[in-house]
Amino acid sequence: MSHKKYYVKSGFLWLSGLGRQCQSEFKLGGRSYSYFHHRYNFTWLNERRVEIPIVREILSRNPSGRLLEVGNVLSHYDRAMNHPVVDKYERSKRQNLFTEDAETFSAGAPYDLIVSISTLEHVGYDETPRDADKIFRTVRHLRSLLSSSGEFVFTAPVGYSPSLDRLVDEGDGLIERLCLRRINAQNEWEETDWATIKTMKFHDPYPFANGLVVARLKAL
Repeated sequence: MSHKKYYVKSGFLWLSGLGRQCQSEFKLGGRSYSYFHHRYNFTWLNERRVEIPIVREILSRNPSGRLLEVGNVLSHYDRAMNHPVVDKYERSKRQNLFTEDAETFSAGAPYDLIVSISTLEHVGYDETPRDADKIFRTVRHLRSLLSSSGEFVFTAPVGYSPSLDRLVDEGDGLIERLCLRRINAQNEWEETDWATIKTMKFHDPYPFANGLVVARLKAL
């Protein structure tokens, strides 16, 4: 099934639940978040619905620190954002966009906060030739770009990249690992633990992510 067909399937599942009482919020790590809705990437159908509010809240706690984003995601939902972004495949005219490989990028370091939203699962895995070790090298390199008290925070679906799942499971440099699982066709989520989601599959039983991890890593 193509990526487009997964959106169609997800849309039908979502429409089937219209009329039922739905959650307006989800909880993670002792905080409550409102679900995020935006027409770009149809966030009500996929994991962006929870990722964007989580990362926005993290940014609100670091208003003055030097920020780097890996993968151009946030500016699609807030065009006023002009922080540096490294994205090897992005072809937009966004300011402060570096079309470089995150594995070797170093401009502007050190950073107080590096964030990445559903991007790392593609590193090495969706490249030709496939490189199962690239995600380990890339994450370690990104941690080296942090200030001594800086953090690298990323969200990623479970069950997409086996290498990234292994990195999260091994927990090198891990400060915190928060987990969510999708609970129904209406794309509602609940907090759980790593043991529950670590064997979940991408696109099964629901389209896109069924388990999601929010990982915080310290500087090298």
